[in-house]
Amino acid sequence: MCGIFGYVGKDGASDRAADIVLRGLQRLEYRGYDSWGIAVAREGGVAVDKRVGKIGEAVPALPASRAGLGHTR
Repeated sequence: MCGIFGYVGKDGASDRAADIVLRGLQRLEYRGYDSWGIAVAREGGVAVDKRVGKIGEAVPALPASRAGLGHTR
């Protein structure tokens, strides 16, 4: 089983989608996941940060965005 968390902000809203998605995934950590990834929309494409390991103290290296999606497994 996996966990999925997404965020879409309105115009003028926070452009910290990666941080918001990360916090959502951290709330699912109790399920025992051992890998995770976050993708955010950026001009002309998508930026992705994927890692193996616990998500507890992670800091994603992603650009500012108003839309993001995260996955744990």
